[in-house]
Amino acid sequence: MATNIEQIRPETASRPPSEPLREAVKSVPVIDLSPFMSAGQATHKDAVAQDLRKACIDVGFFYLTGHELPAGELDEAVAVTLRFFQMPLDVKLKYRATRAGGTGFVRVGGLNPDQTAEESADIKERFIVVRGTSVRQDDAACWPDDETVPGFSSFMQRHIERRVRIAKALARAFAMSLKLPEGYFDPYYEKMSHNMLLNYYPPLTEAAVKRSQWSFSPHTDYGGFTLLSQDSIGGLQVQNSAGEWIDVPPRDNHFVVNIGDLTAMWTNDLYKSTLHRAANVSGNARVSIPLFASPNRASVLETLPTCVSGDNPSRYAPVTAGDYLDKLIEKTDTTGKPGLSDSTTKRLS
Repeated sequence: MATNIEQIRPETASRPPSEPLREAVKSVPVIDLSPFMSAGQATHKDAVAQDLRKACIDVGFFYLTGHELPAGELDEAVAVTLRFFQMPLDVKLKYRATRAGGTGFVRVGGLNPDQTAEESADIKERFIVVRGTSVRQDDAACWPDDETVPGFSSFMQRHIERRVRIAKALARAFAMSLKLPEGYFDPYYEKMSHNMLLNYYPPLTEAAVKRSQWSFSPHTDYGGFTLLSQDSIGGLQVQNSAGEWIDVPPRDNHFVVNIGDLTAMWTNDLYKSTLHRAANVSGNARVSIPLFASPNRASVLETLPTCVSGDNPSRYAPVTAGDYLDKLIEKTDTTGKPGLSDSTTKRLS
């Protein structure tokens, strides 16, 4: 991380009585999901749930293993992603997304970048993967064919289905971690709202660093939780409870999972959606691939019963998942920088 990238002031508010004690971790913990997958032992679920609860209270980030993906699939996802992004820009633009949240390529600066995008937007390109190409014809047209990028669409559609399976198992672990029945979140995540982004970060130039420009500027994620894989280059940092930025280096065959805004609101801020950022100063292109998993769009989320009490009343009015997500996704895809909720904006001021 370059030292002249601008720093962000930590949160300094004192902890109210209803606020849980959060350990200022120096590294992100590891959670083994195998007891919630097909090959795991159900007798170990309680221990996983307890570890998961601590991780989500302390920092809202953790590594995930025991996910049962075929060996080498996360590396293959990076390789297939690079096949697309290493093509010339004019070729990639043939597959550009036509709307916010739709499948397709998004260049630096968003869907319709202005003339200042290269000096103001995050320095990243993206390909948005939405499950199912037959839902909208404009989405189907944005998938590159096998002649252009061999194996791209078939691999990505298969890969997103496998990630969705992992996300559903993780939702059950989250339920137990919140002292709810294991299947409590099934109605919300059985037909979850989700998309997967292929993020491509060219190396930041010296000029961009001097402008305090980011590969991915500081933000929180919007949905339920994020299931992220990253290549071997690294560059991801998260802010711990003391306001310190800590590295989240790549681990072979591990996901990185983090809590999103909807889960933070749903849990009355017991589980925090944590500020994170990325600056690729490695000199090489970097790839990260997040799956954003959220309750189905029609869900009306009210504070969970295990997250309120007489001295800890609900801090949030009910919110419809789709309405919350749409506003922030539109900002992200149209501007080339992450959309920020009001609460996140306050944390960055």
